Amino acid sequence: MATPALAVTPVSFSFAGPAGTTNVASVSRTSNGVSITANALNFTVAPGSLTTLSQLTAGTRQIQQTAPGIGVNGGASAPQVDTNTPAQREAILFTASKAFQITRLKLSYIDSDDTLAIYGVNADHSLSYLGFGGQIINGLGGSAAFSHVGTNDGTTTLTLGTPTAAFDRYLFTTRVGGDVTYLGTKGQGYRIDLIAGSAVPEPESWALLVLGFGVVGLSVRRRRRVATVLG
Repeated sequence: MATPALAVTPVSFSFAGPAGTTNVASVSRTSNGVSITANALNFTVAPGSLTTLSQLTAGTRQIQQTAPGIGVNGGASAPQVDTNTPAQREAILFTASKAFQITRLKLSYIDSDDTLAIYGVNADHSLSYLGFGGQIINGLGGSAAFSHVGTNDGTTTLTLGTPTAAFDRYLFTTRVGGDVTYLGTKGQGYRIDLIAGSAVPEPESWALLVLGFGVVGLSVRRRRRVATVLG
């Protein structure tokens, strides 16, 4: 008897805010019963040297909410997520109520030198780099594909050919510090408009499924035994 897979739950979190600019401590969204909260963080190490969440601090950073999406208040290119200034490198930490895989992103205010780095946060606070080492606007390589490519200050929707591993916390920043000349220019930044993906079943759900199949199997064996005795 084949074991059916537990259904995943599609989630889509839009971070578009009201017209104008609002600075808030955090932004929360809910989709299909899964909630997610965005918080702004600051760090000083080189972006490629991030290995643990303890390298980042909340400091005085706030989420800057705009009509397209969210960035970080402060730094060189507000309201984007940027790493232009070594002492003010920025990131956004997303904390979800359930682990989910990212399958699609919508980013805005993307220029030709902007890069994207996404990390999954493990239970011990260590960071797992999930790829996307190239330019956002010209192709990230690896498992990302574009459904639309904008120009400078444009909006780009990224569809991941291979979804990320499932995490309940994700860290978004850039791959290259803006203080480092990259492709002849300086400046790394983008806003996050939307994150979409699939929430995965909880371990408890898998345990219940296995237990259920065990009970069904035991019941089938008992029926066969009774039928054999009566026959």
